[in-house]
Amino acid sequence: MAVKAAAPALIVAALALIGDYSTLSRQAGASEVHETASATPGLTNLSSLIAAVTQGWLELDAIYATTVAALVDADSFDEASYRNNVELLKAVRQLEHDLKGVSVPSVLAGEHTALRRAVAKVRNRLAVIHAVYQQFSAPAEGFQSELSGDGLRDLADHTTCKLGHLG
Repeated sequence: MAVKAAAPALIVAALALIGDYSTLSRQAGASEVHETASATPGLTNLSSLIAAVTQGWLELDAIYATTVAALVDADSFDEASYRNNVELLKAVRQLEHDLKGVSVPSVLAGEHTALRRAVAKVRNRLAVIHAVYQQFSAPAEGFQSELSGDGLRDLADHTTCKLGHLG
């Protein structure tokens, strides 16, 4: 699956899982879901679905890790990719909020936590990509100085030594 289609599809899949949690709660009383969940085949299926969606998020994290590495070495700015990243970052942050606020059956708590961690990893990668893109638009500031390179190095060494004594 292409990266452009993967992230929105995984967001939709995670949101659908949240809907499945509420369906389970309505089908049986909340206390019954927590007590008899291990015997319900629907929960076993839901558990495997959560694991599959979590795996998809982890794969997406690996893809974005390579994107970060490529962007660090890039010498051009892609405006469309930047806008797409901003939209995905907002959507993933909203998904994180939704996953945090949902009532999860106790037997699915471990799988749900793993899903939340995988989503958080992707959100972090997207935030790093965003920061790298922002560096393209921030001009480097230059300063005129009369200091020699050796003098500046000595000043840095002196400051490092003094800071070590303060700590």
